[in-house]
Amino acid sequence: MAGRPRKVIDISTGKIGKEAIKNRKIQEEKLKLGREQLKAPEWLRDEAKEEFERVVEEAGKIDILDNLDLGILAIYCNAYSCYVDVSKLIQENGYLGMRTTKYDDYETVHPLLIVQEKYVKQIMQCSTKLGLATTDRLKLIVPTKEAPKENKFIELIRNRKQG
Repeated sequence: MAGRPRKVIDISTGKIGKEAIKNRKIQEEKLKLGREQLKAPEWLRDEAKEEFERVVEEAGKIDILDNLDLGILAIYCNAYSCYVDVSKLIQENGYLGMRTTKYDDYETVHPLLIVQEKYVKQIMQCSTKLGLATTDRLKLIVPTKEAPKENKFIELIRNRKQG
């Protein structure tokens, strides 16, 4: 795919014809599915369920999540909840930890920082797929190739030959 990702028609600022606007709205509507199954899974912890409900409520305002997003959203919320827990542990214990070798004891980066980083990566991957950031939402629209407009000069010449 060449060029910039296509924007949702409601926020596009470029000049496109009425027919193109109508076609793009139809394409965007075809991508929408139901939302009735967007309920937090039982296996999620309470903090993760709260985040699940928050995201579903906020995303409902712009209608970007549907039933097929349930699994990714659950993974996102679980990772978010675990990230919060790990962050609290790091605040309590500090960023450095002690490491013992047979020769010496020394300070090193706390192993929980590595765990925290893994949760950040998982959160970012899931949030990108779900379109939780504005830039990610713009990338979710599947572009279709639109027919190029005919050159007005060529159209004028054709009309003169026929008339």
